[in-house]
Parts: sequence; structure tokens; C-alpha cells
Amino acid sequence: LRIIEEAAARCDRLIVGVVTDDAAMAMKGRQPVIPFDERIALVAALRLVDAAVADVGPDKRIAWRAHRFDVLFKGDDWQGTPKGDRLEAQMREIGATVRYLPYTKGVRSSLLCQRRSPSVGVSMTDDVPPDSVDAPGTRSSPSRWPCAPLSLIPL
Repeated sequence: LRIIEEAAARCDRLIVGVVTDDAAMAMKGRQPVIPFDERIALVAALRLVDAAVADVGPDKRIAWRAHRFDVLFKGDDWQGTPKGDRLEAQMREIGATVRYLPYTKGVRSSLLCQRRSPSVGVSMTDDVPPDSVDAPGTRSSPSRWPCAPLSLIPL
């Protein structure tokens, strides 16, 4: 929610790409816990979001062909990484830019994906040590599943 708020404050129109179940399976090797239809409905219901669209894969040039955006927002945890560098190169090819927004410390989508209810009193915004959260594409216990990320596409 915080990244959507930050992105909305920086653009005239905000389109949010929600990763499809097939794309999540291809990228993570697992289906999301919450089905695509429910996830996209939740995002579309946010008043800051002008449109919620299907994000079909890691190549955002496909999204650009469908929506012709100028800027793509990502969390700054992508900045300076191989995947961030690849994304920036792809956006340069089409004349768009990547703008990184501050990563929200202590908010982890992986906490939303726990199949069992968290202990009473545990907040999803509590600081969680990095080693207590599964690395992407791994699963240390049957109670954790990776979430599909959102791509923020402003117009």
C-alpha cells in the first residue's frame, strides 16, 4: 500500500500491474496463495489506483506496449541489482524510465503468505530479521509461500 501511495503522488494516472497466476508460477515455481482474480479486485478497489491490469511476466516492455507508460515504479531493493539493471535497460529501449521508491522496512509480503495464522500480537509491520524470511524461490516450511509482486505502471 505504501508503494502505491508513493507512486500515486508522483504521477497523473496510476496503473498497477498485478502478476497473473501463470506468471507467478513461471517466476516462482508456485501458485500464489490468493488467486489472481481476488488480488486484482483488491488492487482495483483502491481509490489511488486508476486501473489494475494483468502483469504477464518479467519483461515490462510487454506491459508498455499495452499501456504506453512513461515511468515504471519499483521498490529501491531492486536498485543496483542484476534484475534492476535489466529492467532499466529494457525501459531505456522504449523511452521509459524506472523510478525507485523507498523500500518499507519491516513490511514483508512473505508475512501475508503464511498459510497458518500468525501468533496473537504479531503485526505485519513489525521489524523482521532478514534471516527469518525465506529467500525468494525457497521454502523452509510448509507454512510459507512466496507472494507475487506488484508492478506499478504510471501513465
